[in-house]
Amino acid sequence: MNIRPGLNINIIVNIDHMRETVDVGNSTIHDMAGDRMIVAQTDPPISRTHLGKELFVTFIDRSGGQPRRFGFPAIVMEFVKEFELSSSVKVQALVLRRAGGFEEYNLRMFYRLEPPTDCGIRIAVGGKGVNLIDISIGGAKFSHEKVFPFVIGEPVKLVLYVEDVAYTVEAKVMRVWEPENERIRKTVALASVQFIDMEAHLKNILARKIRDVERDMRYKEVHSMR
Repeated sequence: MNIRPGLNINIIVNIDHMRETVDVGNSTIHDMAGDRMIVAQTDPPISRTHLGKELFVTFIDRSGGQPRRFGFPAIVMEFVKEFELSSSVKVQALVLRRAGGFEEYNLRMFYRLEPPTDCGIRIAVGGKGVNLIDISIGGAKFSHEKVFPFVIGEPVKLVLYVEDVAYTVEAKVMRVWEPENERIRKTVALASVQFIDMEAHLKNILARKIRDVERDMRYKEVHSMR
């Protein structure tokens, strides 16, 4: 993978998975040595509270003919107040240390999909399927049998199926509530969860599937009106 001084990069500072927003700063690699690199400070600047913390660096790779976005995790090692670009130009910069391998990455955050029953996306908890209400690459909302003791703020392990391929996903319970229908309250509850530390390749798999389902739903909607 050809990353070098002069390459334009995007630094992902913060991802709000529930609101599906992402804070991205534009930067440029000034210098490199091994797994360390000096990059331009972003605008607005990355604050010193990120010292020692992990960010995500992405860039466009054109070596295969078609442009593809790749990324890697990086640790903020140092803030440089005056990095000398030339004898007459000094700029603010960051020292980053690459902390992982390259993975294909998609900057777009997808909206919450209300999936049809047979769309190829499903979730199971404790070996039992739940009824998906909506899902995004950041989290999901579903109804479930009350035998699952979901507690707000507690971790939960889910199995996400995309086209019948199973992926174990760590999640955090964000909200629990009861349905409005009194007749089903005794047996059914609802929960929303945030996916935690989902790997980039799985995010891309889920994002592509959500996009495909969205496209199919729109196609059927348009043709049903004709």
